[in-house]
Amino acid sequence: MNKNIVIFKGVQNGILIMLDSLATFEDIELALLEKVKNAKSFFQDANISITFKGRNLSEDEEGKLLKIISQESGLDISFVNNIPTINVTEEEEVSSTSSVTNIEQNNPIFQNYILDSKNNLTHFHKGSIRSGQKIEFNGSVVIIGDVNPGGQIVAEGNVVVLGKLKGVIHAGCRGDKNCFISALHMMPSQLIIGDCLAYFPNDIKRDIMPEYAYVKDNQIFVEQLIK
Repeated sequence: MNKNIVIFKGVQNGILIMLDSLATFEDIELALLEKVKNAKSFFQDANISITFKGRNLSEDEEGKLLKIISQESGLDISFVNNIPTINVTEEEEVSSTSSVTNIEQNNPIFQNYILDSKNNLTHFHKGSIRSGQKIEFNGSVVIIGDVNPGGQIVAEGNVVVLGKLKGVIHAGCRGDKNCFISALHMMPSQLIIGDCLAYFPNDIKRDIMPEYAYVKDNQIFVEQLIK
């Protein structure tokens, strides 16, 4: 069996598992089982995050792979991230880079926070966060959807919401005040960055525009993302 069907890579706060996009799922299961048995050193921590990358996994497939890892290593998996395979053209990549550059040039403070956070692991969640739902991650979090009232995000790094932010967001949950929170429509019930807290009254209507929140002099400020 091809040993490169499953590849382990140690990354900050967890393990990245690369999966062959062309192999059958049955072959991936067998390869993962063999790898876990022969790579105990990768699973020394009692609590760790796992990121799958290289192919699109269904919930059932992801569950089967996690069961193999858990049973064979005794690992307590604290977080799972499945990064789907996306084909990006060279033109799209250049366009994306240019957009980020424009934002950084227009926002010097925001630029510093982005640069400080580039080594963080980032969890991308597609879909809205419902009331009572909570996401915790030892890195940055990007929500492609809304965070509804009663939803909660707790991140060691930054938090970006590509939608309406109406819930509770805690960035820099381990005390890092250099983190930021950004959203396309900022209407949170509560923002926390490090140990700094800000409430947003429900009776105040705010314009729909991309904004970001940051800490200065132990206070949270909110500004337009692009002026």
